[in-house]
Amino acid sequence: MLTIKTYQFYASSDHNKVIADGCADIQFCCDKENVSSTVWGSVLAPQSIEFNKGRTYFGIRLSTSVSRRLTFLRYAELINKGVSLSGVNNFGSELSEKITHAISFKERILLTQKWLLDLGFFEPKKMDFIDYSINKILEDRGSLKVSDLSDYIGSSERLIRDKFTNSVGMSPKQFCRVVRFQSVIEFIVFNRSKESFSLSDLTFSSYYDESHLSKEVKYFTGLTPKQFIKETSNIVIKRNAISTTQY
Repeated sequence: MLTIKTYQFYASSDHNKVIADGCADIQFCCDKENVSSTVWGSVLAPQSIEFNKGRTYFGIRLSTSVSRRLTFLRYAELINKGVSLSGVNNFGSELSEKITHAISFKERILLTQKWLLDLGFFEPKKMDFIDYSINKILEDRGSLKVSDLSDYIGSSERLIRDKFTNSVGMSPKQFCRVVRFQSVIEFIVFNRSKESFSLSDLTFSSYYDESHLSKEVKYFTGLTPKQFIKETSNIVIKRNAISTTQY
C-alpha cells in the first residue's frame, strides 16, 4: 500500500527510542534558530536518537512501498541510519526553511504535499512484484513464509529474497517479523484496557507461543513484553496530530 502519514510532536526529552517499522521518516526540527531535517531509514533493532528538547518536530512517514521509491536516496542504504535532508538537494533545504517557519500543522501538511507532488510521488505508479510482495505480507500481518510468498508471486524464493533485500534493505523474512511485531504494537497501543489482557492475548499475531512472543519483543524493543506494555501505557494518540494520504 502506498501510504504517507504526516505527524507533529513536542520533544519533551533530548532522546527517544525508535523501533523497527519498515518505513522511512523525514523529520523537521521546527527551530528557527537551528533549522534541520533528517531522513531516517527503518531500524532493525532498537536505537536511541537525539532530539532538541523543548522543540516542535514535524514528520513525514513513508510506507515501505513509497520509501523504496525515494528518488534522491536509495532506501535500502538507509537502514539503521539517518542523513540530513538539507544536505541531499536544494529542495530539501528550501522545504526545511518553509516547514520551520509555517505557523500550523495544516500549513506544514500542505507544504509537504506540494513538495511530494513536485517530486512525482503522486503520479500513477506501476506496481512490480516487490509491491505485491509487500502488500501480501501486510495483508497477512507478517504470518507468511517465503515459500508461500513465492507461490503467490510466481517467482523463485531466491529471486524474491535477492530483489526484495536489494530494494527494501531487509529480507522478506525480516520484513515479516517487523510487520508481525507492528501488529502487536497496534494491539497494545489501541487497546484501552491494557491492564486487562495477558501475554496469551498477544500471541494472536502468528507467534507460536508466549516464549516466541517474548523473544521477538525483546529483540525489537530490548524489553520484556510486560515492560513494554508498562512503558507504552501512557501513550496517547491524538488523531488531529496525524494525517494520512493514500494513493
